[in-house]
Amino acid sequence: MTPGRRDHSLPSFNSPASIKIGRMLESAYSNTALDDELPGEVAENIAAAAMSGTAEEYDPPRVWFQRDEDRRQNEEFTRRVDEMVQELKRLVRDRKSEHTSQMNEWNERQSRMAADMSALEKENSSILSALKEEHGEETELSNAIASLQIKQRQSESTTKQLAEKKRALETELARRHNVIAEKRQVLGMQSAKNPPELAFFENQMGISIVGGQKDVLTFVFTFISLSEPSRPFTISIDLSQREYAVTKCVPAIADLQTHVDWLNMSRDFFGFLKRIRRGFVDHYLGSAI
Repeated sequence: MTPGRRDHSLPSFNSPASIKIGRMLESAYSNTALDDELPGEVAENIAAAAMSGTAEEYDPPRVWFQRDEDRRQNEEFTRRVDEMVQELKRLVRDRKSEHTSQMNEWNERQSRMAADMSALEKENSSILSALKEEHGEETELSNAIASLQIKQRQSESTTKQLAEKKRALETELARRHNVIAEKRQVLGMQSAKNPPELAFFENQMGISIVGGQKDVLTFVFTFISLSEPSRPFTISIDLSQREYAVTKCVPAIADLQTHVDWLNMSRDFFGFLKRIRRGFVDHYLGSAI
C-alpha cells in the first residue's frame, strides 16, 4: 500500500439506489408505488410502518446525507492516515539509520577487538618466547653457578691441600736450613782442619786431590817408587751415592773391592786411603822383584 493513497474506495452515499430511496422517503404521500421502485423486503417494511401510524400524526422518516461533512471527515481521516504512514516511515528510516549506525559501530568495535586480540596473542607469544629464553638462560646460569660452586669447593680443597703442602714444605725447608746450617758449621770446622790435613797428605803421605768430574774425587799418590818418586798412582772414587764406588784405579791393586767394602762399612776415609797406599806399595814391590 502506497502512503497518502487509498487503494480501496470508501462506501459512497450517492449511488442511484440511495438517491431513489431518498426521493421516495421525501414524498411519502405521493402516488409513487414502492413495489415498482424498491426491493420487496424494503417496500414491505415501509408499508407496515405507514399502516401502524393511523391514529397519530405521521412524521415521515428522513435521511440526512451529510456528504460534504463525510467528505471532509474522509479527507481528514485520509490526511491523518497519510501523516501516520509518513511518521511510521520516518520512524522506520530513523530506526534503520540508527540500526545501521549501531551495526557499523558494532562492526568497528568487533574489528578493534579482533585487532586487539591479535595484538594480545602476538604479545602473549612474544612473552612466552621471552619466558622460554629466560628459563633457558636461568637453567644455564643455574648450571654455571653449580659448576662454579663445585669448582669453588674443589678450589677450597686444593687450597687446603696447598696450605698443607706449604706447611710441609716450610717445615722441610726449615729442617733443611737447619741441616745446611749444621753442615756449614761442620764444614767450617772441617775447613779449619783441611789445610793442615792436606798439607800432611801431600808432604807426609804424598797424596794430592784432583776434582775433574762431578761427584768424583781422584787421589794421586806419589813417593811410591823409590827410583821414581814423582810417578803417580791414582784411584778415582764416586761420591754421588751413599755407597762409595771406585771408578778407576791405576795400577790395579789386589783386593780392591775388599777395601771398598771396608770403607762403606766403617766410613773411615782416612783409613781407606792408608790401605790403598799400602796396596800401591805392595803392587810396586811385587812388580819390582
